[in-house]
Amino acid sequence: MFPYELMNPQLSEDTGLLVDSMSRFLTWLASDPDPLGAVLAGIVHAASHPDASAPKFSAFSAPLLLLLKASEYNGTHESKVKQLYIAQAQLPDLPPDLRQDLPAPRIVTDVGKGDVYNSSIWLGLEPTYTPLHRDPNPNLFCQLASDKVVRLLPPSSGDRLYKRVQMQIRQSGNSRIRSYEMMEGKERAVLNTAVWGMEVPADIIEARVGPGDALFIPSGWWHSVRSANHDGRLNASVNWWFR
Repeated sequence: MFPYELMNPQLSEDTGLLVDSMSRFLTWLASDPDPLGAVLAGIVHAASHPDASAPKFSAFSAPLLLLLKASEYNGTHESKVKQLYIAQAQLPDLPPDLRQDLPAPRIVTDVGKGDVYNSSIWLGLEPTYTPLHRDPNPNLFCQLASDKVVRLLPPSSGDRLYKRVQMQIRQSGNSRIRSYEMMEGKERAVLNTAVWGMEVPADIIEARVGPGDALFIPSGWWHSVRSANHDGRLNASVNWWFR
């Protein structure tokens, strides 16, 4: 089982109206002759919010097959499933054949203590998004499929920006890790504007990574990541935290 995140319904970039492509996908999935299709559809139904008047964030666990089926659906339907994301799944949880395709790079194992603290894979249907946060260990981020854009801030600048956001929403926090709290509601919106809006810190750094590219993110550096595209294509990344 893998940790999924879903934003549904989505706002159409063309019309600004809500589009519930997920319901159409689940109907298609439940009609699959394979009974697993109905099981997968039931998992998503159970995790979804009944109120479809605005985009809602859901988190649930499901097999990798759900993402594969959604990608298959997108290949044959005009109304695409989007923002379905396996976020921060542990590499040891992958099937053995896939895990063998992702050995830790030598730059991770041969520097410092050679201690790989953790590793994750990120698989989703674009657009995908991770709000501003920081990690306690150095991070090697590698892009596998499609493109992502990463915006980074040095520790002191990121601290100031994050505190300003917390003051705007009148709460306190110390976002060292990516958490569900930052994925919905006012915090998500304010963080997004602070990092990706028209007025951003002068020392923000932007990098675009494509298949085969790697980006080193130093310990304590704040960063936000989003897909470069928004059309429901598959986006895949992997990273290793080490020390």
